[in-house]
Amino acid sequence: MYVLLQSPFFQIKTITVNGNRQLSEEEVIQFSGIHRNANIFKISLSEAEKRLSLIPLIKNSEMKRSLPNKIKITVVERKAVALLPVQNGFIKVDADGVYLQKGQIASALPIITGLQVKANEPGKPIESETLPVALNALSQLPRSLVMKLSELNINKAGQINLYTIDGVQGRLGLPRDLEYKGMVFQQVVNSLKQPGNQIQYIDLSNPRVPVVKYSKHQPEGQQ
Repeated sequence: MYVLLQSPFFQIKTITVNGNRQLSEEEVIQFSGIHRNANIFKISLSEAEKRLSLIPLIKNSEMKRSLPNKIKITVVERKAVALLPVQNGFIKVDADGVYLQKGQIASALPIITGLQVKANEPGKPIESETLPVALNALSQLPRSLVMKLSELNINKAGQINLYTIDGVQGRLGLPRDLEYKGMVFQQVVNSLKQPGNQIQYIDLSNPRVPVVKYSKHQPEGQQ
């Protein structure tokens, strides 16, 4: 055992990182606390994984030794899905409601409004009774629609309203059948939006009978 712990043959020469998109390879290695030229048997992989778990952008990680001198790190990063307005600006949250980092409106993420939230520190879940409802709504809506949203609002009655980057409001009502409502919303917008006739809102409380309100004069034959 003494030979294994002292032999330069088992000094770490290569550290690979997989699964990282937001963090660089060197950042992941630095956060792990693993150093090149350290003895591969002396390092604690479980301790390195614990250190990575403290990083807000890392959901989980896995470490493996590849003898004689290689460490493989695989990470699963948290992905921001929305912005929340807070006292000093905006913060990014993932699908689990974890506070990732500060954000900006220009980040192309929908803003969730109408909530009472308490944000602690990055890496910790946001405290809010209704945030899970909003995040679940985003997960059910078609991805192509979410990418066009500027805002998702939950009013005091628990009803969901969407706002697209083009200024169209979608009144979805209570959070039921959201995938279907989202599909109908897109179909109505694509089929009825015409030059000179800006859609103000589409009421999908009953998605089988959508109601369309135009900002300007409504063309004949449309309801």
